[in-house]
Amino acid sequence: MTGLLGQIEAFILTLVLGLLTGTIFHFYQELIRSARVSRYVLYFLDFSLWIIIIALVFLGMLLINQGEMRIYVLIALVLGILIYYRKFASRLDAPISRLARLTVTVYTTTVRGIKKALSGAKQIIAKLKPRPPDPPTDSTD
Repeated sequence: MTGLLGQIEAFILTLVLGLLTGTIFHFYQELIRSARVSRYVLYFLDFSLWIIIIALVFLGMLLINQGEMRIYVLIALVLGILIYYRKFASRLDAPISRLARLTVTVYTTTVRGIKKALSGAKQIIAKLKPRPPDPPTDSTD
C-alpha cells in the first residue's frame, strides 16, 4: 500500500510544483509588461526564466521522487499549471501585478543609485588625480 501512497504523494507534490511554476511564469509575464524591455533584453530574460524553471522542476523532481519521470508526474505538473491559470491567476492578478511594478521600481531605483554613486566616485577620483605642473612663465624683459 505504501507504493500507491507514495505515488499519490508524488502526484500531489508535483501538482503543487506545477502551481508554483505557473505562479512564477505569471509573475514573469507581469514583470515584462511593467518593465517594457527591449527585444534583446527580452531574449535574455526569456532564456534566464526557462533556465530557472528547468532547475526548479529538476530539483523539485529530485526531492519529490528521486528524479523519476513517469507519465503521471508530467500530467501532474501540467495539470498544476493549468489549475493555476484557470482558478488562481485571475484572483492573484492584482497582487502579482503590484509585486511586478514594485520589483521594477526597486530595480530602477537601485540602478540609478549605483550610477549616481559611480559618477560621484569618478568626480572625486578626478579631483584627487595630480595635475601636471603649470608650464614656466615667459620672463623675457
